[in-house]
Amino acid sequence: MGLTTADLIVLDLDCTAKEDVIKTLAQKMVTAGIVEDYDEFLTSLFEREEIAATTVGYDIGLPHGKAVTVKKGAIAFATLKKPVVWNLENDEKVKTIFMLAIPESEKGTTHVNILVDLSKKILDNNFRDQLTKIKDVDKIVELINK
Repeated sequence: MGLTTADLIVLDLDCTAKEDVIKTLAQKMVTAGIVEDYDEFLTSLFEREEIAATTVGYDIGLPHGKAVTVKKGAIAFATLKKPVVWNLENDEKVKTIFMLAIPESEKGTTHVNILVDLSKKILDNNFRDQLTKIKDVDKIVELINK
């Protein structure tokens, strides 16, 4: 089993603010049974964003939260209808979001491994190009889990 499933993918999400995107994807994690406590997970995501906005370039946001309420490492994914400002300091916008959920007990292992693997993919022009073109949720799941 990979890190994402069809129920963690949202295409053409219609949100106008970063906070709404984060709340929507956090709820997906709860509904999918990855996260047990929505409020605790949401707090961990927003606390991480306060340290520094989780933009990684290429119009991509990478919010991530570590909490004891996370049952297993997972990735939720969304594309947005319209870009939203993710980093207020430089007005950087994102259109694609990968949200990571990491169990608190795995913050030095699973967390790092997922970030490294995902970062390699994000740096790949072909991977990013496919993410913007594919409109089939199952194909996106396959691409992310590859």
